[in-house]
Formats: sequence, structure tokens, C-alpha cells
Amino acid sequence: MRTFWSVLLVFALVLGLSPVPATAATDPVEDLGTPLTSLTIMKGVVGHDPDGSDVVYAVPAGENARLNIVDLHTKQLKKAIPLPGASGAWAITIASDGNVYVGSYSNGRLYRYSPATGSVTDLGQPIAGEAYIYGLTPGENGVIYGGTYPNTHAFRYDPAGGGKVTDFGTLDTVQQYVRATAYDPDHKVLYAGLLSPHARLFRIDVTTGEKREITPAGFTGNGYSDLDYANGRVFGNVDNQLVVFDAATGQQVTYRDPTGAAVQRFPIIARGVSPVYDGSVYFTSTASVLYRYDLATDAVIPVTDNGKNVTLTRGAAIAYGWMDEDGGPKLYGLAGNYSGGTYRFDPATGGVTQWSSPFEYVPVPLMNVLADPSNGKVFVNAYLNGSTVVYDPATGTSTATARSGQVEDWTWSGDKVYFGTYPSGQLSVWDPHSTAAPQLLFSLKEAYEQNRPVAVVPHDGKLFVGTTPDYGLYGGALTIYDLATGSLTVHRNIVTDQTVASILPVAGKIWAGSSVDGGQGTEPRATEAVLFQFDPATGQKTAEIHPVAGAQSINELTIGPDGNIWGLADGTVFVVQPSTGKVLRRISMFTADTGAQDGSLVWRDGYLYGVTGSRLFMVDALSGKATVLRTGGSLLRLAPAPDGRMYLVFAVAGESNRTHLGRYTPPADPCPNSDLRAHVWMHGHETKIPNRFVTYGCTLADYLG
Repeated sequence: MRTFWSVLLVFALVLGLSPVPATAATDPVEDLGTPLTSLTIMKGVVGHDPDGSDVVYAVPAGENARLNIVDLHTKQLKKAIPLPGASGAWAITIASDGNVYVGSYSNGRLYRYSPATGSVTDLGQPIAGEAYIYGLTPGENGVIYGGTYPNTHAFRYDPAGGGKVTDFGTLDTVQQYVRATAYDPDHKVLYAGLLSPHARLFRIDVTTGEKREITPAGFTGNGYSDLDYANGRVFGNVDNQLVVFDAATGQQVTYRDPTGAAVQRFPIIARGVSPVYDGSVYFTSTASVLYRYDLATDAVIPVTDNGKNVTLTRGAAIAYGWMDEDGGPKLYGLAGNYSGGTYRFDPATGGVTQWSSPFEYVPVPLMNVLADPSNGKVFVNAYLNGSTVVYDPATGTSTATARSGQVEDWTWSGDKVYFGTYPSGQLSVWDPHSTAAPQLLFSLKEAYEQNRPVAVVPHDGKLFVGTTPDYGLYGGALTIYDLATGSLTVHRNIVTDQTVASILPVAGKIWAGSSVDGGQGTEPRATEAVLFQFDPATGQKTAEIHPVAGAQSINELTIGPDGNIWGLADGTVFVVQPSTGKVLRRISMFTADTGAQDGSLVWRDGYLYGVTGSRLFMVDALSGKATVLRTGGSLLRLAPAPDGRMYLVFAVAGESNRTHLGRYTPPADPCPNSDLRAHVWMHGHETKIPNRFVTYGCTLADYLG
């Protein structure tokens, strides 16, 4: 599955598109600023500064992300040091020499912070061409280890002699993620955990470079998100389940859960486990309840305070570190990704103290925009973080509203918003004019293996949803949900091995566009996207058309004023007659693969406006003439407002992430009546202008160009 983020990055590089928008004097898109600032931290690490203070290090996601250093005792932000080019960090660790290493995305670079000098050094890409660094873990003598995406490398960085990288090579030519690593100093071994589509575990002898897979026979799971080593045990997080291996034998360990039952898995909702203290490692489970794993007895034991479970109220543990103070070690760390939640746990008493640390809130990448048809206010949703704000055009201010999650697509129907979110393939309904929270309708991941609802279309009492399959899988789905009865029907693999990327109900049938994409972590098996017709009454595909040869995705579909289907396939606008399936027109903007989620089409006054491939364009429905109005700035989405203006998200000069909200105001058409344009388009020169249109003072020639 090519994520829209990675596809557009590659697309810009291949075509040489500049991310820099047009100059202010000529730019047709009005910059409304950054409506959404938020805090997203993937992982933190606890350490010491040379002045003796205990600190926590973390990198809030954002443009040119910054390493934040917060004092755990004064609860003050000490420093925020730029990491030029980084959008955030899934990986951070403290080496044995005290230096802090950050592995960034999506530039795949390694940064080193020296607490002694207070400076950051950009060490470049340890593995050329990799976009993400994952699972940094410390070794001996200042050495660190890590993994990469998208080519499944494991590596070692040795700072000695000016720095040296050892590439242990690609561990799998199909899977893309080495998502987690853990170093075993007792056996001089690096463990590397793969993600998507299968949880595979490799053992790498760091002295000889020998690699050996030790995944147990019959082992199930989508992938590792974390690995840790402690006292002869390797702890892994596989699909939010704790798995344990014996480092000496490589065998999976059977341990005891809190009921005393022998198990090989137990829920872990955390970024791995803590370092060892008093023979135990700690982690959070369901509902952020704190547990410890006793290494002597191989048992999971709940942590209690006066008989009650200790809970991290701000979320799962994403950082751990033991600090000696007040007569004994205390466990410090971060809890939750979005609030700077911080905790201090005293194992001697069971007491826990929690607060919010002052990490920087920064402008975040934006993914979706949707105008309220009743009042023109604009809803803007953040990529990854999932926060949502409402922008008021009258005041130019933004107000936080219900957090929706990472929305893949959303749309209005009546006074409600229907939206689909990743990673659980959830569909929800929300009335933003009320105080009620969004209501979950259904989820498609567990039962149907679908995780990204990329097309959400309410129509005639039903909700139609097009989805991508889960990590490492093939076969998207068209889902039909009856809003009155709650009945759910899922039709998978209508187009073999392809995703359902766009949906358009027409005359009791469903027209849909496919994408060659499979689930993330896969390479496409199919070679060309198709437009197909589906009959909900029979559950059968009734037509299949290839409107644009070689197109990888049919990103968007809409009905034109001529009654025909207008679609967007990568960089080509096409027109199909629904009664015959005949392709009437193809209008090329450019030639390139854009991915399943890139593309928007909006009609106004008989003109078709669209966004695709970082281009804002207009097509005259009569003449077929296309005009590119703006190029660059990583443009995405196009949402019409009641006043005729259109909203989108984009990147400004010098930035790679879409953190800005933009507004485009179409020029007034001297002969604007869309009904007349439709009439002329359907009947051409042979038909006189009906009398009801004479008042516009326009002639037939005005519409034919």
C-alpha cells in the first residue's frame, strides 16, 4: 500500500515539482495560516543533563521537528533544539556514553544530541534511501542499533573514529519494516522484529553479521512494534500482545498471567517494557493499568496501591527511566502521545504522581478539510494526530472540537458528518452542532481485514464505504451499511487484489473506482485501475471499464451537469456515459501515479475544479479545455463552501508538510448558469437557448467558446 504521504513525496521528486507555491502576488490560493497546533510524541527517553537535572527527551512531530528537553522536577522546558528536515521521530535512545540519538522520518536521518555540549549533530542517513528509522537501541561503548523502512534494513552506528555505519542488509525483500530492535550484550546479538504482513523475528550476530530467523513455527501476528532485552529475556510487542523469548535458546517463553494461567500472550498497550528494577520490568496494559513482569518466576503481576490498580490516567507508557531519589529508585516516564502526560511511580509505596509536561505544541500536518454547508465554517483534521478544529471564515479563528482520529475520508449528509478512520477501519457519525461525541457505527479491521476507509459516501439511507486492506494483505472492499437497520454487508475483492478508492451512486447502482494498492507493506499485483458498476440488490459486479490506460488509481468520481460520470485517474480527467459505459473524453493534466487518496473534484457553474498531484486545475465542461491554476505546495483536498469558495491544505515555501489551510475563490463566470451549461453540453449547437435562460443576456456562443 502506497500511503498518500509517501506517494506524493515520490511523485514530487520524480517530476521535479517544487514544494514552493506561487508568489504572493500571483498565487490564486489565499493562505489562511496554520489552524491546528497540537502535540504528538511517538516515544520518549529519560536521562540526565550534565547540570545534574533529571530530564525526559522527546520529539513532538512537526515541520523541522525539535528535540524537547523537559526537567522532570521543575517541570519546565529546558531546551527545544531543531532537527532540520525531520518531521518527527519514532525512535529515540540514550547510548552508553550518555549521548541521545534520534531516528527521524520521513528523511530517515540519525541525529545525535550531546548533553555535554548542548548541541545536535546531523549524522545523515545511516542507510541511504531509507525514509524512516525505527527501534533505536543502545549497545556497548557508545554504539547504537536500529531498523529502517521501506527496505527492511538493520544497522549499527559506532561513533568511534568519526562514526561508522554497519549495514546488516535487507532482512526481507517483501516486508518493508524493521520496526523494532533490541541488543543482547550477554550473547553479542541484535534482535530485529519485522512488521507487515507477518511478525518475524531475526537474530543477528553483531560480530560476524550472521542472520538467522527464529520466528517460532505457527507464530501469528501482523508485526513487532517494540523489542527490549532484560536479564536473558527478549520482550516483544506483537499486535499489542506481550511475547517473551529466551535469549539463550531463542524459544518462546510460556509465562503466567495475573490469574495464574499459563499463557504466551498478554495485552501490552505501551512502547515496550521498562528497564529492569528489582528483578522486574514494567509496562502498561489495557486501560493503561500498570503491570510488572517478574523475571524470576515468569509471571505478570498487577501493580497496586492500597489494593487498587495503578493506572496512568493520561495514556499508555511511551517512555521509562529509573531515577535514584528519596531513598530508592523511582520510575519516571511519559504516558500517552498527545498531552505530554508524565508520571512518577514509587515501587516501594505503589504511589504514582502524574502531570502534564510543557512540550511544544506545533503546527501539525493536515490531511482533511470539510466545509459546513449550513454556515460555511470549515472543519480541518490533522494527519496522524487526529485532532480536529473548526475554522471560522468570519473571524479567522480556529476552535478545537471533538478529536476524530486519523480521518481517511469524511462527508456531510444532512446535519451530520460521516467519517472513516485508520487504523481500525472504523466508521462513525457525528453531529458537530451538538455536544454529543462521535458515535461509532462499525469497524472493519478485525472481521474483514480492512483498515483505511478512503471513500465514504452516504446515499439514500445507506452508507457506502471503500477501503484498503490491512497491512500486508490484498483485496479492498465495498461496504454497504443500512443506517436505519444497522445491517452491514462487505463485498471484498470485487476487483481482484485492488482497493476500492472512489464511489458514486447512480440510478440505483454503484459506480466505483479502484486502485492497484494493496495493504501497506505490499507491492501492487494488479497493473491498472478500473471503473466498475455494482448492483447492491444482487451483490454482483455488472460492468467493468478501463477509462485510462495504465492508471494506477481512480481517485475521485462525480456526476457532471451533463449527467455523465466525470472521474480522476491519476493525472487524467475522464468522462463516461453511465448508460453505455462509453468513454467520451480524456483530458490529461499530467502523467504520473498519484496514489489512491490524492484527488478531489468540485463542480461550480459548469466548470470542474480539482486538485491532484499538487496541482489546482479547472476544466471547462463544454470545450474540455483544462487550465492549471497553481502548481506546487503539496496541495491536497478541495472542499466547497456554501459561498462558492473552496478550501484545501498545502505546504508553504521551505516546508514539506501541509500545515496551512488555503482558500481558492473561483472567478465569476459572465454566463454562470450551470443548468444552461448542462443544456448546451447535452444538446450542442442544434438546440436554441430555452427562453428561461434569455435573462442572462448570454448567447449560445458564450457557452460553446
